Amino acid sequence: MWVIKNLANNKYYKKLEEHNHKLDAEREDATTFDSQERAISKASILHAELSFAGLGINFKVEEVKA
Repeated sequence: MWVIKNLANNKYYKKLEEHNHKLDAEREDATTFDSQERAISKASILHAELSFAGLGINFKVEEVKA
């Protein structure tokens, strides 16, 4: 499994609803992805959306053990 880490605050990404998300979740509450590719894709989308809004937040995809 894979998770997305917010490097601005060392917290994690959590999907709440279709267009809502949380960027300061604890590791145990983070949304998990079944493949690295899907996590990287979502991290890229988040980065692009936040950069467009003027927030230069970077993300890191980490593998976690189940």
